[in-house]
Amino acid sequence: MNDYPYADRFKVYRTLPEEGRDPQDILAELATMATEEDVAWEGGKVSGTMYCGDHDHYDFLTQAFSQYAHVNALQRDLCPSATRFEGEVIAMTLDLMHGEAVTETTPVGLVTTGGTGSILHAVLSYREAAKKERPNFIKPETAHAAFDKACHLFGIECRTVPVDPVTTTVRPEDMAAAIDDQTIAMVGSAGNYPYGTVDPIPELGEIAQEHGIGLHVDGCWAASSCPSGKSVGCRSRSSTSECQASPRFRLTPTNTAMPSRAPRCCCTATRRCATRSTSTSSVGAAANTCLRASKALAQLGCSPRPGHRWSNSDAAATAPTQSRSSPPPRR
Repeated sequence: MNDYPYADRFKVYRTLPEEGRDPQDILAELATMATEEDVAWEGGKVSGTMYCGDHDHYDFLTQAFSQYAHVNALQRDLCPSATRFEGEVIAMTLDLMHGEAVTETTPVGLVTTGGTGSILHAVLSYREAAKKERPNFIKPETAHAAFDKACHLFGIECRTVPVDPVTTTVRPEDMAAAIDDQTIAMVGSAGNYPYGTVDPIPELGEIAQEHGIGLHVDGCWAASSCPSGKSVGCRSRSSTSECQASPRFRLTPTNTAMPSRAPRCCCTATRRCATRSTSTSSVGAAANTCLRASKALAQLGCSPRPGHRWSNSDAAATAPTQSRSSPPPRR
């Protein structure tokens, strides 16, 4: 048995081969591995990674991806549809998060490569906005590991607060005790990565407002359900959309988008903090959006809207309307 995956069944390539392989052989090898690996999650014993399970939907995604597999979406003059996709995904997510409640400025968004990228962008924006000499960031021990990574990369002290062992959520008073005059922001999860439990977001929002720091609401699990609250039990005090604070929000709308990889989203209501960073090569990757929300989102005191359905007329997409007139020829 070899530790290198499939080394006992398929040839391992350590250099470029002298001659290319038969395409059908490559496809057969991929099909074998993919089919066997599907067994690992189709039994339902996975906590994440697979977000749908509907093979008919996967077939649809495959058709959609195939139209853009050859495209570098950074070339927006050649691929204006990528800008359209980005704008509409951002508009949909802002609608889901009650972006219409922001009246003093215009909410904006950007596309990142995933959850870690979303967190990195948000933490960097907190640091740049706060301009502290010795910045620190406060996180519950259950918050996503990418916050530790962001602090390490950007020279920020990461202060970790233990959670209540019974509720597996952080105590607001413990978070407050960790704040000093160099704190730039803190994070609460809805829900957190290890347990899926929702931190006391409204209470954390009040603390953030009192100290004039940012509150990052990390919607790592089931966040798309929290605004309506019904499917994950997020009632009024847990609902991120009722937080009277200033959240930046990273959303993983796995229940609504169902792509091959969970979309990530973060929201800001101020353009000053919204850097544009796109590195997507397919329409599917365009769903990995980061919408970042800052202090103007403190006004998100509106009630959840269970059952609200987004429509094209709701979107305020900034993208041009051109689209590919016909799909590229199949090879």
